[in-house]
Amino acid sequence: MKSKPLLKALLSYDDIVIQAHNNPDADAIASGFALCRYLENNGKKPRFIYAGEREISKPNMLIMLNKLGIQVSHVKSINENGALPQLLITVDCFHGEGNVGCFAAENVIVIDHHRIPKGKAVPKHSVIKENYGSCATVIYELFKEIGYDINEDQDVATALYYGLYMDTVGLSEISSPIDRELRDTADYNQALIRLLVNTNLTEEELSIIGKALSDCRYAPHPDRSAISDDPSLPKQQSAYTIADSCDPNLLGIISDTLIQVDMVSECVVCCPYHTGYKISVRTCTNSVKAPDLAAFITHGYGGGGGHDNKAGGCIDYQSSLPKEIMDFIADRIRDFFTKPDVIFAGRDHPDFSGAKHFRKKDIILGYIPTALLSPDGEDIHIRMLEGDITLSPDPDIYLMVGLIGEVYPIKREKFEKKYVTCEGSPDVSAYYYPPTARVGQNRTGKQLVDYLHGCKASANGEILAVKLDNFTKLYSLWDQENYMYGTIGDYLAHPAHDANDLYIIRGDIFTLTYEDC
Repeated sequence: MKSKPLLKALLSYDDIVIQAHNNPDADAIASGFALCRYLENNGKKPRFIYAGEREISKPNMLIMLNKLGIQVSHVKSINENGALPQLLITVDCFHGEGNVGCFAAENVIVIDHHRIPKGKAVPKHSVIKENYGSCATVIYELFKEIGYDINEDQDVATALYYGLYMDTVGLSEISSPIDRELRDTADYNQALIRLLVNTNLTEEELSIIGKALSDCRYAPHPDRSAISDDPSLPKQQSAYTIADSCDPNLLGIISDTLIQVDMVSECVVCCPYHTGYKISVRTCTNSVKAPDLAAFITHGYGGGGGHDNKAGGCIDYQSSLPKEIMDFIADRIRDFFTKPDVIFAGRDHPDFSGAKHFRKKDIILGYIPTALLSPDGEDIHIRMLEGDITLSPDPDIYLMVGLIGEVYPIKREKFEKKYVTCEGSPDVSAYYYPPTARVGQNRTGKQLVDYLHGCKASANGEILAVKLDNFTKLYSLWDQENYMYGTIGDYLAHPAHDANDLYIIRGDIFTLTYEDC
């Protein structure tokens, strides 16, 4: 039996306290405020609080509270009369962590987007989405689950948009499709957002930015060819620095400045944040993608993601870093250029001596002729797990939708060689994110699951594949400018009949999709 949506379940409680982390930022305030407004609209009287030594004092935060009418109290206790609240909900933080006032309650629920602290038990009914750019996005998704339109209350839409904006460094470090959906859906107060964005820095924060820039370190690339074969290009160094504890948005300002230095081709900025460090990454060449560098730096200690040239991530210092943070980042940057294997399909011939033969499992996948999505020939804007793409409808171009909702275009000729159409429908319940499309100038929304046809791999779809034991950059036959990136545990593969047509398959997708011959 399907469980009741969390927001509906909350209505069974009467005495509810919503708690943000100490010295709350825009994301924590936005998340708590939106949750409060929902409960109030359903007849509840929640209390919204935060603890810690400092009261909110930043200009943008004070304006946010005032203009949106947000009532949040700075407290030292929540049970002065000795009675425990029925329910305590921590937003944008984990109950009992060092940056969260420790209060007791009969029941606790965590709504968050940070990594689960090491060794901590997750309270029942909690919702933690570690790959989301903001807690505001988690709240947005909970609203979406019950069919609540955030634009029915512009204050809520504005708060959630601003929470996402600030926690993703001005929307530059968004990686989840749900983040992008909130960004594009919110009908926010543009004048207020403009005011908030332009009252973001205090004199103290300006000093933090200046100090981080002046303390910057530089590292020449150990392998110049990893960036470019053109010796005339001046950009040939990595820059990295640390800032004092601050709003993550400041990291974006610092990294956006560093990447403009003529000799810098990528930069990494970090600062203490929650239970570890927040990092901001910028790159400006096709040979180094920001989310790959962010993921490499945080591998084993956190996670990262974002756009091709702008990304971010978190490092968990509870995982016992092997050395001081700046030395750790310096080593990881160096290793990014020296440790991964670099393969050019058609030119290089990697070792497949230990490879095995695999075939696609007898499972139903989905495909959609692009002309079906846009019979009038208007451009199709597709939102998917991997990012957003825009393409023109073409009778010879199909969209394939994989087992977890991943989408990629495929030429009809290639589709007909690799797949056969079949009766039945794919299992869309396994999709991490149901891919969507917006068609034409009016961006008419369409759910791709409503247009799926069924297909299966044909009998001649055999491949050779070997599991990667090292990070790998692969320049495929069809794109020698941009690389595919594989991590340890992914697979390097090629069709059994063509050793030059190399590609990388994500480990989890490979396990779901392929079986031994």
